[in-house]
Amino acid sequence: MVKRTSFRACCGYKAAAMSLLLTLMLVACDDNQPKQEDLLKPVNFHKVKVTQVEKLYFHTVYSVPGTIVPSKRLQITSRVTGYIKEISVDEGDIVEPGVILVKIDNAQVEASIKSAEAGVVSAKAELDEAYADVKRFKRLVSSKTITEDQLRKAIVRQTSAKANLTRAQAELKSNQQEQQYTHITSPVRAQVRERLQDPGDMASAASPILRLDVLGPMELEAYLPSTRIANVVIGQNVDVYIQSEQSPLAGTVKSIVRAADKVTRRSKVRIALPEKQSLSPGQFGRADIVLGKELLTVIPLEARTERAGIEGVFIVSEDNAVHFNSVQLGRVYKNYQEVLAGPEEAAAVVLNPPIQLHEGDRVAQVSLHGS
Repeated sequence: MVKRTSFRACCGYKAAAMSLLLTLMLVACDDNQPKQEDLLKPVNFHKVKVTQVEKLYFHTVYSVPGTIVPSKRLQITSRVTGYIKEISVDEGDIVEPGVILVKIDNAQVEASIKSAEAGVVSAKAELDEAYADVKRFKRLVSSKTITEDQLRKAIVRQTSAKANLTRAQAELKSNQQEQQYTHITSPVRAQVRERLQDPGDMASAASPILRLDVLGPMELEAYLPSTRIANVVIGQNVDVYIQSEQSPLAGTVKSIVRAADKVTRRSKVRIALPEKQSLSPGQFGRADIVLGKELLTVIPLEARTERAGIEGVFIVSEDNAVHFNSVQLGRVYKNYQEVLAGPEEAAAVVLNPPIQLHEGDRVAQVSLHGS
């Protein structure tokens, strides 16, 4: 048998349900009302400079290390054959023009000079005798004592004696000139780069004794990958950074060896540098070579900031509220940095955001384009 609920009990259940519904509605309405602490919280305003995320063309720069080398090099050899008596310089020494670098034992040269001097004396005596014979034979021919044929023979001997004297004098002069080559001097101001022989070694024209770097115009010698060398041209301007210089030097591409090294696959480039007393062979340098242009999304360096260890920028919305946006940045181009991931082009960003600037703050824009 089914037990029925009384009418009075049913009405009681409905009343309770209505009461519960009204209570929930009142609570919901109360949650939508501003809290007292929110009403009392002040809104922060900041005066800031604002710029936009831009797309700009920038040079594609390839940085390559290099070595300072002289534009001219000398190889010191001996023009005479003989034993090296003295080498007065060593590697790294700076030498001035006219300074004696090497002395060659001149005993053999002096002997040759004495022999040549004796040859000159003998040739002069022979010529004097030939002159006397010709003079005497001319008188005898006049008196019909000898024939003219004998006179002609005397004249031929005189001519031969003249030629012998000329040869002897030339040989003497050549040996005397060789004597000055036993003292090898530096023709220019230079630095000794390499010493190849020592006293006691045999010097000859085929064996270099010293290698010198001429101290004057310098160059940066660098090697570029074969994939980059096609974008470099002779006469191209290059910024060269040297540790001893505060600002980059204005270099110019002087020569390009396009045949790549078979091991490194790199090609040699020589960059002419302006004359500087501070430059010396062997110094390290870096060349920034422009290979072309590319369109990049960038922000000014002053827009970068950091919050809670995250690098980003503050974006300004249409109602002048700021919102922190993390960014992934790439290469730096003077006052700009490439944006790899983050705000899009034309987004307004705060320059030099103050440390007091927080998410949701309002800003008054001093400039729409920044500085």
